[in-house]
Amino acid sequence: MRKTVPATRLDATRRRAQILNTAMPVFARFGFAGTSTRQIAAAASIAEPILYRHFRNKAALFRAVLDLVARRLEHAIGAVIASAAGARARLLALAAALPGLLAAHEDELRVLCGAAASHTDTAQTRATRAALTRLGTVLTKGLGGPGLRRGVDRATAAYFLLEVGLGSALLRPVGVRAVSRRGYGERALALLTHALLP
Repeated sequence: MRKTVPATRLDATRRRAQILNTAMPVFARFGFAGTSTRQIAAAASIAEPILYRHFRNKAALFRAVLDLVARRLEHAIGAVIASAAGARARLLALAAALPGLLAAHEDELRVLCGAAASHTDTAQTRATRAALTRLGTVLTKGLGGPGLRRGVDRATAAYFLLEVGLGSALLRPVGVRAVSRRGYGERALALLTHALLP
């Protein structure tokens, strides 16, 4: 007779983190409306009531996932621009890192895109706006200092970069041919840097 191994008991903080980390790819794949708490509990290998000990409902869990997504992307962007001095160097560092960032954070970007596309309630819309604003703010700060093309507003440039990243996150996974062609990323990055740099 085979013995079942009991699930490891986690403290509340670790269990909450485990649920968030498990829920993010499920929300990325199925979206808010297409995801059930039963799916998330199964993915986390917990009973559904445990999920409700940590999150009041699916909407509260999704808002917490949005916050996690924003923190992860803020950290990733911050790590890329931290070692570069000046707007030009930071933009070039971001441009060079963009393909890797998109690949490494596909789930985070898909969650953001899905949240931005659906407006199920006011609280979710606020949480989505807050997550996107946090990313726009870190990009805006990163483009501070001299180096951008004359007349380019750094906040506009930052949100343009954010739109490029989100757009790519939508187009690449579904196999849009033009975006999937060899060399597309390099040509797109050259266009982006040409538009923003002197």
